[in-house]
Amino acid sequence: MDSAIADHKIIDCTLKSIFRVSVPIMISMASVLLMLLIDRAMLAAYSMDSMNAAIMSGNFVCIFCFMFMGVANSAEIFVGQYNGSKQYEKLATPTWQMIYMSLATYVISFPVAYFSDHINTLPHYYLKEGIAYQQTLMYFAFIPPLRVALVAFFVGQGKTKIITFAVTAGVILDIVLDYLLIYGVKNIIPAMGCRGAAIATIIAEFVQVTILAMVFFSRKNRRIYKTFQNRRFNAKLFMDCIRIGVPMSLSNCISMIAWYVVQTAVSYTSKDSATIYNIGNSVYMLFLFVGEGANKAIAAISANMIGRGDLESIEKTRRIFVAISFIFGGIIAVPHVLCPEWIFIALELFPGNITHLYADMRAVFYLVALDVVLETLLLSHWGILIAGGDTKYAATIYQICLWVFVVLPTLILYYLKALTSMPLLFVLMGLWLIAAQFFLYKRYKSLKWYNKLV
Repeated sequence: MDSAIADHKIIDCTLKSIFRVSVPIMISMASVLLMLLIDRAMLAAYSMDSMNAAIMSGNFVCIFCFMFMGVANSAEIFVGQYNGSKQYEKLATPTWQMIYMSLATYVISFPVAYFSDHINTLPHYYLKEGIAYQQTLMYFAFIPPLRVALVAFFVGQGKTKIITFAVTAGVILDIVLDYLLIYGVKNIIPAMGCRGAAIATIIAEFVQVTILAMVFFSRKNRRIYKTFQNRRFNAKLFMDCIRIGVPMSLSNCISMIAWYVVQTAVSYTSKDSATIYNIGNSVYMLFLFVGEGANKAIAAISANMIGRGDLESIEKTRRIFVAISFIFGGIIAVPHVLCPEWIFIALELFPGNITHLYADMRAVFYLVALDVVLETLLLSHWGILIAGGDTKYAATIYQICLWVFVVLPTLILYYLKALTSMPLLFVLMGLWLIAAQFFLYKRYKSLKWYNKLV
């Protein structure tokens, strides 16, 4: 047996193994979310309207990107189950299928980018900056799903350090380029505002893909995992990935539509409402790395255990992630509940006086702390269902609860001209998370999600 394969680390339910997989993924997710927050902060320092325009347009772009990223992420399930069943020579095959899918998305993203002037729902006061941001990102919307396809190869094996390295390099580059391109450099680079932020993001994502691709095609991986030899298009595996990935893809797409609808309703209510919501949502995103990281980590770990037929270890892993949810949730709640003034101090550095919004913001920050804990629990259980390919049920429940508890009440309040309380919006988010968690936990206990796919 090849010595490298003999030394292949088994993913099990020990704390050492779980943290080996989870911590780098959580760090990577934290880096990505921090990058988004810094993007928004730099745009807010440039102009609060630019920040709001970028958030609205960014949500629009994410509808497309997340749709294809959800499909590309299905490769992780197959890589994990192949890895758990020790079929190492097949690990690269699902990644290749999703590479092909990612490149094909350009057929859709290009015309959407080209006609951005006509395909948007931006208020007139965000139109110029928002279209520049949307159009620039859409021309390169195939890069995020391509990155996800490559990441799946490493996450499915529990080899997450390279992901942390690639993401960290991309984040640092994005921050530097944001500063140079948003504000400009006198007599060298013109200030580009939202367009500059979009260009910085594209370059950073391209660098991440390049780093991951270099390792994917390294001599060692070509020899052991046949990362180049397995480049052939496999119609059956491609369709299996599509079958598993489409529910996640549709869920991602519908989620982005849902949040875009909410964002649009809030933005048309008033600039103050948009500012409170966007700042609260930005803080929420910053601390969501635990939930997003837990989702990917527990999906990868559970997929490996399904490949080995080890159901008992999945339950042990679930309990550990529930404990992690509460522990980390408690830690990240501290700056929200006990000392939210640090956020107000930061906000005073930006142009414009928004001190009259601080009372509502303080209430929003309290609710954000609770919502982060609830979403971490939800995403942990969702990750287990994903590992067994049970994506349709999870995605359906997630969307039903989101639209019933958040989107529809928001629209009703908007049309009644009663959408005046942003804290209420974050209360609705909490109700959505509790309801979805209830149904996903029942599904987990039923074992209907447990399927060996390879």
